[in-house]
Amino acid sequence: MASLSEYVALEVNGEEVSLYDLLKIAKLEGKLQFIQDAVDVALIRKTAAERGIAVSDEELQRAADDFRATRDLHDTAATEAWLAENHLSYVDWESLLEQQILKGKLREALTQGKVDQHFAEQGLSFDAAAISRLVAKTEDVAKELRAQLLEDGADFHALTRQHSIDETTKHAGGYAGRVQRTELPAAVEAAVFGGQPGKLIGPVKTDEGWELIKIESLHPATLDDTLRENIKARLFDEWLSERRRKARVKMPLLEDSMAEESEARSVIEKHS
Repeated sequence: MASLSEYVALEVNGEEVSLYDLLKIAKLEGKLQFIQDAVDVALIRKTAAERGIAVSDEELQRAADDFRATRDLHDTAATEAWLAENHLSYVDWESLLEQQILKGKLREALTQGKVDQHFAEQGLSFDAAAISRLVAKTEDVAKELRAQLLEDGADFHALTRQHSIDETTKHAGGYAGRVQRTELPAAVEAAVFGGQPGKLIGPVKTDEGWELIKIESLHPATLDDTLRENIKARLFDEWLSERRRKARVKMPLLEDSMAEESEARSVIEKHS
């Protein structure tokens, strides 16, 4: 087998970059996600085949039509130009579409009948609340600001613009938008979802300082179409993560790369 250094991956202004150099850069910068993606594709294909899940010509055609429509590729010339720009052949493109369809069909098969059960067991985790935050540097300052809010009737958002040290929300009057129940510390979560809109919570110590939190609105989860899709995605990700954990994965490409690095070090040490 030829050395990875002998495979030219890129050519920049006449200078060749080998596959070995390309992998070395990817490893050094922690950009090997494409390998995990390839592992996932292999796991999905294998499981789909075991379950007799396949992609029909009609499904492939619909996926291709949808793909072109979302990218304004309304004729053959536009499609060919897009493929050329992305260094893909028609065969590559069909393979990618097939992977996406297989993933979707397998997800539906694996999550069938499990969404309602998951929501019944974990429904609270999908609750959300819209909150505003005032972050003070010390507890004493936070307590003083709380007193102004509760005793003097000060406006939360105006006070936040004046005193909050959190630059990401300060200029919006502290408005932090919707947060999921699971995104909040336990003590804050209990207070927020046990309260009513308008309630003031805190001061609470966080990594950023001492916070006063105002509940703007509460949004209990309902099992609508959007949440159903989110639950399917969560269940599928959990399944894939577990399969990935149990898979026996060998990476000859990276092993060959490490072997070349070891060989290069040996040569250097021999001549030093």
